[in-house]
Amino acid sequence: MLPLIDLKPLLAHARDPATVAALDHALQEYGCCYLQGHGIAQSCIDAAQAAARAFFAQSDSYKLQYAIAQAPRHAGYVPFSEKGLYQDEQARMYEAFDLGLELTADDPDFLRGNIFYGPNTWPDQPGFRAAVYGYYEALSQLAQRLSGALEAALGLAPGNLQHLMRKPCSQLRLIHYPAQARAETQRTNMGAHTDYEFFTLLYQSSTGLQSMDPHGVWRDAPPLPGTLVMNVGDLAQVISGARYRSNPHRVLHSGKTRYSMPYFATFDYDTVLSPLCGPQAGQADAPRLHSGQHLEQQVVRDFAYLRAKRQLLADANPFLQEKIACPQ
Repeated sequence: MLPLIDLKPLLAHARDPATVAALDHALQEYGCCYLQGHGIAQSCIDAAQAAARAFFAQSDSYKLQYAIAQAPRHAGYVPFSEKGLYQDEQARMYEAFDLGLELTADDPDFLRGNIFYGPNTWPDQPGFRAAVYGYYEALSQLAQRLSGALEAALGLAPGNLQHLMRKPCSQLRLIHYPAQARAETQRTNMGAHTDYEFFTLLYQSSTGLQSMDPHGVWRDAPPLPGTLVMNVGDLAQVISGARYRSNPHRVLHSGKTRYSMPYFATFDYDTVLSPLCGPQAGQADAPRLHSGQHLEQQVVRDFAYLRAKRQLLADANPFLQEKIACPQ
């Protein structure tokens, strides 16, 4: 069983020592844990979940009006055909809806073509935007609190990480796994992968999720009432000097209908990260990672429409082919 961390003391005291220590231990030993007492009202979660279920129940023709491939930024409906490059994902078994920080059409980063900034794509479904973006904002506030706790766990000054999240590329994804005729427990609905961001906060409606701990053991992570699942992401591994390791996870094929809502907490696009603790902290030769570029490179692997766009650019300008070739 994965650790269960009660966040109520942390909500009362930003750096509650016992909660910080419990969170630090869980992320070191498992890379993943349950969070209860997180402060997000169940009514907020239920409203977002109801909006997601209602959207996915619509016809394909309705949903495709909001397809991410035609959207002005990387936000909108993700059909079953948008297959990623996970080696153990035999067939696309889910559809999704992606969104991020809501910004206006005159946002300078959006105008420069940054795919993670600008206006989201919103369906005309009554109440969808209010419910889903309300949940996004609640998760963003929780992510700030957890970032403060991780600052304390890593011995960093208050605000050391939080100030890097003023215009974050954090995304919320609504996912629908339709029921199948029978369960195939050796088959994955979503292939094994790590998350590309700082950490992930996940709501899920049914079983299927597995997380690999730092010892290489796959552990079931079924839903627990009133909790969210927290996963370590790639950027946490960099910042912590590998104190926390980005944990692979996957979703097995259970045959049941499954909904999930992962929120990928991350930093501003142009944040450059290096180890902030451990033996490499402050070293000139320490590894560095550009937060936004890393996210974009990985997202290209996940979306066929982005790979096609990159290829079109390469075909139009052969001199750029080597520079913008899709990652393999």
